[in-house]
Amino acid sequence: MSCVLKLNALVFDDIIFKRLGMHSDNDLEISFSVSIGTNITDQDIKKVSVKVMGEKREEYSFEVQASGFFAYEGNAEDSIIQQNAVAIVMPYIRSEVSLLTAQPGVESVVLPPFNIAEMMNK
Repeated sequence: MSCVLKLNALVFDDIIFKRLGMHSDNDLEISFSVSIGTNITDQDIKKVSVKVMGEKREEYSFEVQASGFFAYEGNAEDSIIQQNAVAIVMPYIRSEVSLLTAQPGVESVVLPPFNIAEMMNK
C-alpha cells in the first residue's frame, strides 16, 4: 500500500494573544483540536486544521490555528492520512507559538514533540 501525501498550501487562520496580567506562577494549560474535511472548491483536496490553545491564568492566553491543504495519491486509510497531515502541520504551529510568546515579560513557550497517533486517538 503506497500513498503520496503532498502539502499544497498552509495558512494561519487565527493567531491571538491576550495579556491578562503580569507574571504569575500558574502553570500553562494547553489543549489541541483537529478538524479534517474536504476543500469546498476541490473535493480531492483534504483540509486539515490544527488549533492549539494555551492559558497561563492571570498572565496570558493564546490561540493559534493553521490549516494545511493536502492532496494524496494511492491507497491509504483516512486515519493514516490524517495522522501524517497533522504531523506535517505541527512544526508550523510549534514555531508560531514560540514566536507569539516571545513577548517582553513572558517566558517563551516551546511546545514539546507530541505523539500524533495518540493525540488523534483522543
